[in-house]
Amino acid sequence: MNGKIVVALRFGPDGNDMHSEFNKYTALRAKTRTAREKGAKALIIISGPIDDPEDDLIKLSYDQSFASSGIPAVSMKRSLFETLLAGGGKDLKMIQEEIKKDKKPLSREFSNVSMTLATEVEYVREKSSNVIGYLPGNDPKLKDEAIVVGAHFDHLGYGGPGSGSLTPDVHEIHNGADDNASGSAALLEVEQAFAAEPGALGRTLVFIAFTCEELGTLGSSYYVNHPFFPLEKTIAMVNMDMVGKLEGRTLTAYGIGTSPRWNELLAMHNKDSTFSLKLVTDGVGPSDHSQFYGKDIPVLFFFTGTHTDYHKPSDDWEKINYEGEEKIARYVFNIVKTLNIDPARPAFTRTASTTTMAGGDSRGFNVTLGVVPDYGEGKDGMKIGSTRPDGPADKAGLKAGDVIVMMAGKKVMNIYDYMAVLGELKPGDEAEIEAVRDGKTVKVKAVMQKRK
Repeated sequence: MNGKIVVALRFGPDGNDMHSEFNKYTALRAKTRTAREKGAKALIIISGPIDDPEDDLIKLSYDQSFASSGIPAVSMKRSLFETLLAGGGKDLKMIQEEIKKDKKPLSREFSNVSMTLATEVEYVREKSSNVIGYLPGNDPKLKDEAIVVGAHFDHLGYGGPGSGSLTPDVHEIHNGADDNASGSAALLEVEQAFAAEPGALGRTLVFIAFTCEELGTLGSSYYVNHPFFPLEKTIAMVNMDMVGKLEGRTLTAYGIGTSPRWNELLAMHNKDSTFSLKLVTDGVGPSDHSQFYGKDIPVLFFFTGTHTDYHKPSDDWEKINYEGEEKIARYVFNIVKTLNIDPARPAFTRTASTTTMAGGDSRGFNVTLGVVPDYGEGKDGMKIGSTRPDGPADKAGLKAGDVIVMMAGKKVMNIYDYMAVLGELKPGDEAEIEAVRDGKTVKVKAVMQKRK
């Protein structure tokens, strides 16, 4: 392939079968990455007649990342390509049938054919904002410390391809009543309750409505790198995401292992057993608190669970358990109130992984490197947002902020390349990793761990 333009069939020998053994190789990014690694200058994708009798072009879709494929890649009608096969003994349908039967590649070179190919990708940047309010503390010894209380206010708009909607073909407003108008409303209620008695505050309280959580916790990622209040003076972060569907009394609290203070504090304010608490030790989870945990800040994340309306237009106001949400808001208020006047700062502890972050490094793979990607960075490698204690990356000496550019001998241009390489590794494999740290190259060897 070196220096050539590659033409490849869309999908794989089993068509567009997500359960096929070839599925991980058939994604467009996978095909492009393979062509790039083999030295191809560009990739052209055509649809075979068995998979697409109409010979349609692949529809353009919005990519939420800025991840480059590394080489130009285009969709082309096969009718333009079929003229090159004329007189060769096999038409495209025959070739496709043979591939489906034998499950093996069937390639050939067109030595006397040249083509000029150019693509243009427009990177669209839009500006969004976190919304921050704060109440200054009054205790001379505590007011220079802060507690962050947060919830994200963004959702999926009208849905559509690439939005994250679980009904991607439906163009309809996704109000996100539970995800996360519930958390945003609770945040405002907690803030209002504290504002009603400002004289009782010991520490400063910072209330943050985060933007762009649905795109990969971009708002909270920005905040921890550009804090309103110094992170070294921020003693804890309490997060509410999807707290509107309390069923029975079950309330999940993530981050219990991030401070030895949490178990006692949560039990203290649940003496009447208002909640049946489901406690998760991990400080990493699918919401904004993970960014604060990555900065060694104790976190708590309250959550009432997923449901069939998640990321659908049906997640609307009439399905919210308002009485349950009020109880959660009061619970959070009481926890923060106690923490706010406690002279002792809660100690921070790192936790062993017990959960998988949505979009994190282990979903769908047999192995894990033990990192959470920084989704706000999409170019020139895969930036590490945080590492799990005693994970492969941590043991190898990788740190938050490192940008992985090579892994197991493969170039890593973005998170998609990183996930592709991860998917090729097995537990116990030792992978050499090249990363950029403060402008300098760092090389380490990490032994892959089995995904739990």
